[in-house]
Amino acid sequence: MQSNITTLLSHKSDPRLFAEKCVQRDLKQIKMNTEDTTIIFIDPIDANYLHLEATITGPMSTPYENGIFLLHIKLSEEYPYQPPQSIIFKRATMHPNIDEYGNFKSELLKLEFWSPTMTIKDILEHVWARLAIPNIDSNECDPTRAQSYRMDRSQFEIEAREYAIKYAYAT
Repeated sequence: MQSNITTLLSHKSDPRLFAEKCVQRDLKQIKMNTEDTTIIFIDPIDANYLHLEATITGPMSTPYENGIFLLHIKLSEEYPYQPPQSIIFKRATMHPNIDEYGNFKSELLKLEFWSPTMTIKDILEHVWARLAIPNIDSNECDPTRAQSYRMDRSQFEIEAREYAIKYAYAT
């Protein structure tokens, strides 16, 4: 009993340790759930549990279908109480909620929309869902790409598909 109290107190005095333990718990749950086909893998980068590398599949019936998207997720030392600091697509992706540098733009990254109950799986599912249905009516999009999507969606989707084939190995 004493060791449990000591562990809890040490987490309270060391937020990074608490954040890392939460991430480890989240990763364990993801790896135990082999039925999830949207998440291919997720692991810490250089044993840093606040900097993760993940791959997800592209949603079916979208220009991203059959693509494999490599992401870097940077978490705060205050995770799960703070949203991810950044989610970056490491290969070029044409999407209204991803800028030309690969930065994923979403309300999820704003504190007022974040919930401490969110897990790493929830984050990846949000990214996947946003790939399927872009949010072009918020400030959380690339203005140029959102405008292109609005003006000529079919042409935008052709270009997005070309990117997916070239950079996400879509078939």
